Amino acid sequence: MKIAITFAMSAFCVAVGLKAQADEHHREERREERRDEHERKEEHREERREFRQERRMEPTVRIRMAPPAPRVEVRVGAPSPRHAWVGGYWRWEGGRHIWIGGHWELPPAPGQVWVEGRWVNEGGEWVFYPGYWSGGAPVPAPAPPPPAVEGWRGGAPPPPPAEVTIGMAPPPPRQEIMTPQPSPNHFWIRGDWAWNGREYVWSPGHWEIRREGWQWVPPHWEQHGNHWKWKPGHWRR
Repeated sequence: MKIAITFAMSAFCVAVGLKAQADEHHREERREERRDEHERKEEHREERREFRQERRMEPTVRIRMAPPAPRVEVRVGAPSPRHAWVGGYWRWEGGRHIWIGGHWELPPAPGQVWVEGRWVNEGGEWVFYPGYWSGGAPVPAPAPPPPAVEGWRGGAPPPPPAEVTIGMAPPPPRQEIMTPQPSPNHFWIRGDWAWNGREYVWSPGHWEIRREGWQWVPPHWEQHGNHWKWKPGHWRR
């Protein structure tokens, strides 16, 4: 009887040991699968990062209407010392330029710097090169900037957008509430109705910094018979 009990206990211990070994082997396989999956994801991220690096200077928009002058933005305090400022820019959408405000953003990796997007005049066409994160020094623009003009920060102002003529009168101007003036050197550019190719859209007013030696000509609509012509706002000497 004792021999039978001893044999049964031995068999039970062997079975428990084999099950424990099998469970440990299964857990090891799962850990190996998770490591392989993690490595595949890292490889995919690296491929996407290299892809963005290769395509970072490729233009995304090519149009004939010049963008307005960049707006002067008031930066709020950075959320942390690690955050970098991503400046605002003019985006082409729906047949018109739309201002995208700047914001604070964490770099994807330590040591990376934000290279601002830019509009470049190439053979009479305006081409937009989007901003991107770079691990080194900013890459120069593919085309030189406009020649500098004394009194104008960043070079000469871009030429005014093309005039638009349509057969439908614009709506009455909207009443706007002016935000606080950023500085005594800023002046208010009132909002106006713009034509996006299908309908009128309201472009809200904003503060703009004064340019020494330059005068801002506000945009306006002029009636010519049964047609309405839009005179875009622009800077002039």
